[in-house]
Parts: sequence; structure tokens; C-alpha cells
Amino acid sequence: MGYLLALVADPTADSKTAKLATEAQKVAVRNNIDVVILEGLDKLPAYSAEVDTTDGRPLIANELRRSVLEADGVLLFTTEGSDIPELAESVVKWVAGPASGPTIVNKPTGVITVGPGEVVNQHLADQLRKDGANVVVDGVSIATEWFEPNTINRLGDAVVMVESAAQ
Repeated sequence: MGYLLALVADPTADSKTAKLATEAQKVAVRNNIDVVILEGLDKLPAYSAEVDTTDGRPLIANELRRSVLEADGVLLFTTEGSDIPELAESVVKWVAGPASGPTIVNKPTGVITVGPGEVVNQHLADQLRKDGANVVVDGVSIATEWFEPNTINRLGDAVVMVESAAQ
């Protein structure tokens, strides 16, 4: 049995975004799906093509790519707003940059943002599609508390959609 990889692109360890990813893990278990949260993304540097070499790439970037390759699907969690969070942009570039090869290509992917609106969500989903990801969940922006029943239902639907696409 495989798993979905949750990428929390929020540098704050105890953020609503991190709590939402943990809740997605719990919802996944109830649906017989494994979700693994990749730890350490807060240490991921901004993407740089000059650093993205065999000798220069940070260990966390290698771990990120390896984890995405091994996973059946990816859930990207970040904050919503008028600007793309730097960490979210870096995560996408590290898994989809030219030196990444097929890391995210054809990988079932879901983009889930925390906050009102869908600007960041749509930008990241469009970028991932452009880079070859199979984005099956986008437009999921959680503006309510992470523990509300409606939020939990939306998370469950998102997890199941990504898992189904991975079959």
C-alpha cells in the first residue's frame, strides 16, 4: 500500500496550515489512506538554478524530491492571500524545476490553501499543471477553522480524490 505525501509550505510549525495537514492525516486514516507529512520544509531555501546541482543541492531538497517520487500522490498545503508565499513557490520549483526530471510529472496532486480567496491556490495549481503534475484537486481554500465539520468533509473529499487518481 502506498501513501500520499503532505507538503506543508508554511514556516510556522504550529500554524493553521500545519494543523490542517494533520487533520487531513486523521481523515485519511478513516478512509484507509496513509498520509505522510514531510518534516523540515521550513529549512528549504528559495530555489536557485545555480544551487540546483548534484553537488550544491541542499539535503532537504533531495529529500523533498525523493519523497515526491516515492509517494502515490501529493497534497500541497499553504496559506492563501494576495501574494504567493515564498516557501510554497520554492517547494513547487524544487519539485518541478528543470533539474528535477520527472519528480512531479503525472503525479496526482491536490492544492489546499488556508485563508479567504483562491489566488494562491489557482496560481500554484496552474504552475504545477504547467510542470506536468496531474492536479486533481484545486480551488480548495479553507477560510473556516480547521476543525469544523465542513472543513473536515472538504479535506476528506480532497484526500480521496488524490488517492483515487493514484490508483
